[in-house]
Amino acid sequence: MAPMLYNDPCSNPLRHEGFHNPNVNFAVAPNTRTVVGFAEGVLGKHVGIIGAPMVLSWAAERGLQAVLIVGGRGFPGWEHARVSNVDEAFSRKQGYGTFGVLTAKAWTRWFFSPSLLWKYGCALQRADLVILNSLYSFPVLAGYLLARCYRKPYAIWPHGVLAPFMRKVSIRKKWLYNRLIADRIVRSASVIVYTAEGERKETAELGFRTPSVVIPTGLDTSEFASLPQRGRFRARFLNGDTGPLVLFLARLHAKKGLDILIQAMRSVIIEKPGARLAIVGPPDPDSFHDQVMQWIKGAGIESQTAVTGAADPAMRLEAFADADLYVLPSFEENFGLSAFEAMASGLPVVVSDTLNYAGEIAASGAGLAVARTPENFAFAISALLDDPKRRREMGICGLQLAQKYSPEETSVKVGKLVRSIVEGNPLPQDLLPLIPDKS
Repeated sequence: MAPMLYNDPCSNPLRHEGFHNPNVNFAVAPNTRTVVGFAEGVLGKHVGIIGAPMVLSWAAERGLQAVLIVGGRGFPGWEHARVSNVDEAFSRKQGYGTFGVLTAKAWTRWFFSPSLLWKYGCALQRADLVILNSLYSFPVLAGYLLARCYRKPYAIWPHGVLAPFMRKVSIRKKWLYNRLIADRIVRSASVIVYTAEGERKETAELGFRTPSVVIPTGLDTSEFASLPQRGRFRARFLNGDTGPLVLFLARLHAKKGLDILIQAMRSVIIEKPGARLAIVGPPDPDSFHDQVMQWIKGAGIESQTAVTGAADPAMRLEAFADADLYVLPSFEENFGLSAFEAMASGLPVVVSDTLNYAGEIAASGAGLAVARTPENFAFAISALLDDPKRRREMGICGLQLAQKYSPEETSVKVGKLVRSIVEGNPLPQDLLPLIPDKS
């Protein structure tokens, strides 16, 4: 069945609900509360939990004292926040609060980094709340052990690792780790922070009795307000080609649906020989690059496809500036940050209808949400490439939707959560899931 093309731009009458409001009362943000986060950072081509520094830094802007302890190198774009010791981390100013990133050398995909225990463990003496980002990594285990040692409450922010597809990755190793460690970490937490209501529903079968809240990761759209001059990405990777360009920008991972996109683009290119596909992002794992290249070769679109590898911040903006359409055929996404970045850049998007925010993307007029088949994606891509006016309208709606999930909104919600846990109050009503937790 062909996807519905919306006739009215920004057709959702509720699309402005939750937009940044200058009258929002930020007094709920904790002025003297201290949070210590743990996360995996950069190791080789693995980028880690990029939402962790964003969320904590935004909360610091509103008065939180925050420290992020990272196994591996710091995050790209956050070099300015990296500090060398705990005292410096607590004194580095960030807005009305403080924010510093501490890193420890790590090994293996588990981010084994034992030095963070004795180098930075003393940070928990000052913590009111510990936030463990993800689950299956040594920094999370270290944060859990330190939180128990110092008797500090902690929250788990899984960032999608408990979703059905991800639970099947390394399933035997995870089964053993769950039995020995992970289940205990989750069940002893004060709260689980989900990024979307859909992410929470996906974990219902696991039977967790831990209370949960929903806080979208959010996006600072100001970074995308002024894109580079059009043509730089095309000159670098497409010999300056000026035809229609479809962009995929994310990790090259099995769950992302690149096999579906490549087959869809085969059909699109047969109909529109001038169309091009750009696949931007690091392979995860490295061997997945060869699989993607096999799919491209099998589809016969090698000369029409650019596979660029990982993108630095400047190249990412150049890709958004040069693209006509962004496509994400993932099996699942807890937030889908790259799709929101595309919308913040004014691009229309085509996404899988299985994504947590797919319904909102479609209802807002920002793009199309379609079933995960090559035929449906090919139809949607072709339809939008044929309709520049509709693409422009979707781009406007997409920017409005991305602005809804602002740093201000995220920081207020994080502040409310921290205060409620530290002060022993009930979890904020507006953060609770649509379906009550069973207890």
